Amino acid sequence: MTSQKFTLLGKKFEELMKRGIVPKESLLKESGFSEEQIKKMLGRDVEGGRIFEQRVEKEIYYRLIRETPPVVTQERVWQYAQCADRRKPYFWFQFPNTDWKKIILVPLSDLQWGSEECDVAQLKDYVKYIGENDHVFAFLNGDILNNALPDSPGGSIFWDVARPREQVRTVIDLLAPIAHKILWALPGNHEERTIKRADIDPLFWICQKLGIPYSDQPIFADILWRSHRFNFYCFHGISGSRTMGGKLNAAMRPIDWTEFTMFYIMGHVHEPMGNPVTRRCVLREYDSKGGLTGLRVVDRDQYVIICAAWLKFWGGYGAKMGFSPQSQGGTPCLLYKNGDYGISE
Repeated sequence: MTSQKFTLLGKKFEELMKRGIVPKESLLKESGFSEEQIKKMLGRDVEGGRIFEQRVEKEIYYRLIRETPPVVTQERVWQYAQCADRRKPYFWFQFPNTDWKKIILVPLSDLQWGSEECDVAQLKDYVKYIGENDHVFAFLNGDILNNALPDSPGGSIFWDVARPREQVRTVIDLLAPIAHKILWALPGNHEERTIKRADIDPLFWICQKLGIPYSDQPIFADILWRSHRFNFYCFHGISGSRTMGGKLNAAMRPIDWTEFTMFYIMGHVHEPMGNPVTRRCVLREYDSKGGLTGLRVVDRDQYVIICAAWLKFWGGYGAKMGFSPQSQGGTPCLLYKNGDYGISE
């Protein structure tokens, strides 16, 4: 049998196999194939799957089992390295000296993928926006999956539209087209649900599949571009406050114990905001031999950002609990080619 003839047989065979498991007698009668022709197709590739024969008591059945295609991601334009001591979550990212006017870095936080509240349509539009613009990148800031357990707060498993294993599979499909543009990822309290129970973080395995740098702790990150250094401190956060001031105070806590950092980014509380904090900093100037030549005191802005959630309001947990509607979308960080930086609200 030639390969062309086999392919034609395979296509016809597949149409019949879409019914699921097909009895041998039905297949012989409806396909017009001989038993010998069917035997030649067993275990062979047919339209992305393989044909298998199985016996149930005295009957013989055939079924087409599709193979899971490998996840294909594009090549990164950036390189990264991580602190040798993995307990210290410090990453640095080197970008090529592109001629972009700016890099836009988008936090993706609190997707709660798999929940009926997740605004899938708007999220897919945003993923498309990231993928279509060369200078736009992203990172994952926790609660990527809903990952509900029977005793989880809120609507629990009864408000999910997909079981956790399906959430993992489908969010990989969602993020694969932009995996090369996701710089790092860290878990949130929704991933912590299974970490506490069984030391399983589904986000870790998602990142393994997609090749995304991952840490199970808050992340210090430096982005190096055109001889400029832009630094970040990112954490999912924790706060039970219902007021904007209380939420902002939670996001500002790391300022007390970290060095000057341009961007502090927190999720969790579903109240997007970007608040500048001015710090007076001493800049030291050195000559080519490393000798100190001067000191300057300058005012520099730090941005405290709380990420938006990608959740619908009506019918969801927030509406049922009487909370105020939350905004959607992101608060992008803007990194300019001249070394300036800011946010877009």
